[in-house]
Amino acid sequence: MSALTEVYRHNHEYGDVMLSCPVYISKGIHTMENKLVLKHVCALLNSGGGILVMENLDFNQGTQSKSLDEWWSGMECNFATILSGDDICNYLDFVGNFDDPHFYLFVKSAEHLCTLDYHCRLPTDTATHSVTYASAVKLCTRQGTSRPLSSLPTIPTTFVYGKTEETLKQEGKQIQFKNLSSTSKSLPDKVVYYSSKYISAFANHEGGHIYFGIEDTSASVMGQEMTEEDEVRVDLLIQKKLNSMIWGDTKLKPSKGVHWNIKFLPVLKSPRGRRNVIVISICKMFGGVFMACPESYFITQEEASSTSNCHTSRKLEFDEWKTELLNHSRDIKGLRTRFIKLNLMTPQSHLVFSLPHTLELSKQKVIHLSTAFNIHPRNTLHFIKNEFERRGLRKVCEEFVGEDHLALSLDTWSLEIDLNSKPDTVGACVAVFSARRGLHVIAIATSVTQTKIEWNFVVDLAIQFKKILVQHGGCNRHLGFKCHVVDISTPSSFEFFKIATAQDIYPPTFSIQGEAMNDILSALAISIASYKPFSHSSPDSETDHYFLLTCDQLELLWSHHLTKELWVHGPPGCGKTIAAMEMMRILRQRGCKKQELLYVAENVLLCAYVRSFNLGTVVCRRELMHDFKDIKIFSQKYGAVKNVIVDEAQNFKDRDGDWYSLLEKMSQQNCKGSLEVNSGYFWVFMDYAQKVHKFKAGLPNLIGKNNFMLREISRNSQEIYTYARKFMDAPSEGSPDSDGFPGCFQDSACYLGHDYSSGNAVNVVKCNLSSLEALLGQILKQCIEKEGRDLQDVAVLASKKREAMTIKQNLKGSSLKAMKNSSDAINNPVFSVSHLSQDAGGQSPPNVSSQASFSKTFISERDRELEGPKSIEDECGIINYQRTTPTEKSCSSAGGSSPLLISTVKEFSGLDKPVIIGVDPHTNQSHADLDKFLLNLVTRAKDQLIILTTSDELMKKLSIKR
Repeated sequence: MSALTEVYRHNHEYGDVMLSCPVYISKGIHTMENKLVLKHVCALLNSGGGILVMENLDFNQGTQSKSLDEWWSGMECNFATILSGDDICNYLDFVGNFDDPHFYLFVKSAEHLCTLDYHCRLPTDTATHSVTYASAVKLCTRQGTSRPLSSLPTIPTTFVYGKTEETLKQEGKQIQFKNLSSTSKSLPDKVVYYSSKYISAFANHEGGHIYFGIEDTSASVMGQEMTEEDEVRVDLLIQKKLNSMIWGDTKLKPSKGVHWNIKFLPVLKSPRGRRNVIVISICKMFGGVFMACPESYFITQEEASSTSNCHTSRKLEFDEWKTELLNHSRDIKGLRTRFIKLNLMTPQSHLVFSLPHTLELSKQKVIHLSTAFNIHPRNTLHFIKNEFERRGLRKVCEEFVGEDHLALSLDTWSLEIDLNSKPDTVGACVAVFSARRGLHVIAIATSVTQTKIEWNFVVDLAIQFKKILVQHGGCNRHLGFKCHVVDISTPSSFEFFKIATAQDIYPPTFSIQGEAMNDILSALAISIASYKPFSHSSPDSETDHYFLLTCDQLELLWSHHLTKELWVHGPPGCGKTIAAMEMMRILRQRGCKKQELLYVAENVLLCAYVRSFNLGTVVCRRELMHDFKDIKIFSQKYGAVKNVIVDEAQNFKDRDGDWYSLLEKMSQQNCKGSLEVNSGYFWVFMDYAQKVHKFKAGLPNLIGKNNFMLREISRNSQEIYTYARKFMDAPSEGSPDSDGFPGCFQDSACYLGHDYSSGNAVNVVKCNLSSLEALLGQILKQCIEKEGRDLQDVAVLASKKREAMTIKQNLKGSSLKAMKNSSDAINNPVFSVSHLSQDAGGQSPPNVSSQASFSKTFISERDRELEGPKSIEDECGIINYQRTTPTEKSCSSAGGSSPLLISTVKEFSGLDKPVIIGVDPHTNQSHADLDKFLLNLVTRAKDQLIILTTSDELMKKLSIKR
């Protein structure tokens, strides 16, 4: 059986986009058909790959093997141009013979945007040439303002017929000659036609002149015979042509005399009447000058048939093309302090950042092959209600036991695959990665009533999944998914399935042995673990980015997203609130409505932050317990709740009532059964090391409950983390109530997930009470004016509300408003507080540096784990927090500038800022643990920590090494 026959026989099993077109392989010019092949191949290269089915119109027309060789050799030259010189053998596999009715071309995803024609040129000393991919990237990233026309070589003022002008003896990268002969085409039309490529080439290099009327062999002046009417028409046509070109930006229209000019210079001693040398001058431009929109294509699905493999190619608009061209060069340098940019090189791939070791660790602990029964996520089988469907899926997965494999449920939260078109006859759907048998997408059908519908669905499912692996995960390996429909109502269906899994239907290059499987699993891990950061800012092509969940966060959500009750523990800065919000997002994706999801925290500011993302009903504990006193109000506000997320539970107190029993009951009040995947969840996030108060928190005994520990910290710099460790490791001062937390997790097990050092030592400054406010003002002023911080980067934290209010009132009368107005135009010098400490009469502790180097860093959404809640800003830029709706101004945009946050350590619990200034920290030690209070303060800072104290005793405590 021929290779083509095998391909055709398995046509319905390919989990790939399929495009089709007719071709001729006989001698002759078949431009339209060949162009369609190139167009479709370009689209497939840019869209994750696929299969091009070419109908051989010369079938049975007497063609020979040589005909196919010659035709395909020419096509391969064009493919090499599209791929900008990459080896086409790594991307294209041709199957077919000259006498076959169809040819099949298997296309792998490219590693950069492919373009048929850039319509963009660069000059050589004798001509111009089309740019390559690399050149186009350089041109489009080059920024600046246009060079003046006066910087171009001087244009001679005199031209004599038949003579060579002394300064124009040779063409070069800024000078080109063209002498147009008389034809049926008018001279103005010919000038425009021949000038286009030179205009693009000169503008993209150093600018230049095009001389029409100078013969390029001997550089002799010949002139162009033309009338005054011709001059006017040439001027108008050139202007029209220039306006139709793209000058770096689709909005820019070139101006005569600024970007270009045209001169008609008379030729002296002309024997043939009136003649001119036409000089078109082009300035140097930035951003790329294109004769037309580059030709590049993506795959799009035809709307008329959403359930079948019916796709076509779509040409990109210029702005789309440029965005995608520069996709790989996107970066956010400020994130590189803690995170690495993942090297995802496929077209349309995401910009993803990760902690240095996260990807490999996630593959080792979570996303890995196994010879045992290995279906992910955990508990997938448990939540399938239909017993026959559950048995069928188990039987399918057991088929791969004994060989390295991974089975993945395709309706999992992390992939966001559209299953709306799933037929009623289809149940569970899985993808299987088998080291021996390749890649498979399998649908479990309870019965197959219309075979075509089920097969179309599973093919579409495979196409979606492949697209996710390529575009989200950056997979640039050959990906060939074989599709299966296993009808559990038909005994023979499983036997057919076993036979089908052993058959290779893709070319040999699609083998996934060795490194290929490792790269595919990397793409899978990235696809599963990447998430868009929670942010109020509007995304754009430059800043739109993703982060990988830490390995701990991924393990938590991947392994436990179907666990109904879970207690999640973790040190400060490990991403507990991020994980809590991700779980809320998961529940919303499953169909849970906003009013059915309740988030509860102690901290009003933290509640305001979470509320702003509109994921669910958000309330602080005290408000909840107050509402509980009025049954009517309580029922109206919380009657629909069926899932509860509790955050920062260590801060809770039970003096207002038994919040734990109430919330546990609320999580079950509308739950119809244990197998419901979108109801009955009760998750509690807490860190006992941050339980500052010594009152009863109302927590139950956690022994015997489902507990999970997050250990990896990403928030703090090395300096702050190292300093915070002594408070994490400090023995507790003792609480009358352990709240059921038996110390089953050791705080010392936590670790820092990066090696970022800000260069800023922790600063503890001793001062007198009378000089405290003045010292704070000086620090703020120098931090903003000399170091270049934005006020939004800074939080001033006091111990008590009245102290925070006093600081706020005192700063209102200071020069803070001037600081606010000048904070946008600051450079980045080093700032030292040592002289401030001395001026205040204090001294530096022996092991805590008072030399603070404040270096400006750009903080991103993932890096700033929590940006801050909704706020209203006063005229001095001081934050007044209040409960707001999502439409009100946020912390990042209030008043059009960056506001300063002044709060208390307690109110700011769970949040963070790049710079934290702690003002005279103290506690009532009969009510609060000082070490835990200081830990809460210290770990709010990400890059810079300054503590001002008036206490000799505290100064000593802060400087003692433990």
